[in-house]
Amino acid sequence: MTPTTSPSDPDLDGADTGDGTSESTPAPAPRTSPVATAVTAAAAAITLIAAVVLSIFWFLAYQESSDASLRDDALAGARQAAINLNSVDSNDLDKTFADIESSITGDELTNGLNDTKDQFRQQFAETGVVTTAAVQHASLVGFSSDDGTAQSLVVLTTDTTKPDGNERYQSTLRLELQDVDGTWKATRIQPIGQRIPLEVPGAPVATGDPAAPTDPAATDPAAPVDPAAPVDPAAPVDPAAPVDPAPAPTDGGQ
Repeated sequence: MTPTTSPSDPDLDGADTGDGTSESTPAPAPRTSPVATAVTAAAAAITLIAAVVLSIFWFLAYQESSDASLRDDALAGARQAAINLNSVDSNDLDKTFADIESSITGDELTNGLNDTKDQFRQQFAETGVVTTAAVQHASLVGFSSDDGTAQSLVVLTTDTTKPDGNERYQSTLRLELQDVDGTWKATRIQPIGQRIPLEVPGAPVATGDPAAPTDPAATDPAAPVDPAAPVDPAAPVDPAAPVDPAPAPTDGGQ
């Protein structure tokens, strides 16, 4: 006798479909606990926040690096402008003017150069004067990347060679700068204080005039000696000098 099973038998894996196969009953979906759901959501939120913070730090680092590069460019422009605006070669005035024009912008300096260029040529042509400038120190005292402006203080020396002698000076300048298509140019230049004359390297050192009169009392042995003058105890003693005898002692009035 063949045993039979009922539909309610717990060992029933599937129902007979009549064609020799059985149809499986799907298992119920596992239930997710509320705690696991909350942990997953919190982890996703933390990941999102970390990504946002990382993006902000990256942007700030990029902006800081970009500003530092712009500041370096502005300072380099200030140094070059100070050199070009204080260098003159009377043997090649065309290059002198070209160098100046490459370092300035704005109406104030551009118009000033155009208005004085002819006078400048007449003053320096065929004079043999050559002035070269060298920056000793430069720093930015103001900078705005948004406006593309900067302010700089520059200390430089100028060496001038001319037929009648050489000169060297130290000057301090304040420059205002503008970013023009990636090139920083001066819009204004202002001297700070007076130029300071410096010693020219290789120049002869001034000495006293050998023909100048001297104090006769210092060299003439016959000059009178002031008896009230103090005596230097460390001075050597002349053995031939007369000695003043000491006064005789008194006998108390007898």
